[in-house]
Amino acid sequence: MTRYYFNYRIGGLLEQDPDGSELPDDESALEEAKSAARELLAAKVLKGDIVDGDVFEITTSDGTIVETLPLRSVLTLT
Repeated sequence: MTRYYFNYRIGGLLEQDPDGSELPDDESALEEAKSAARELLAAKVLKGDIVDGDVFEITTSDGTIVETLPLRSVLTLT
């Protein structure tokens, strides 16, 4: 298994995930990030915060960026 880190970029600031999670593959890491993004967005909406611009940067232990996931990409607006 690979250890993935879910770093959170808010504007110009990057909050690094100190622990990460061991997951079987990149797709599992992306699904984990999507789930966390939905939770963060729900909290922001309840507080009336702006939800545009926040991003998860999914990286491996060597710092390679596997995926960049804008939080707003998990919203379904139809």
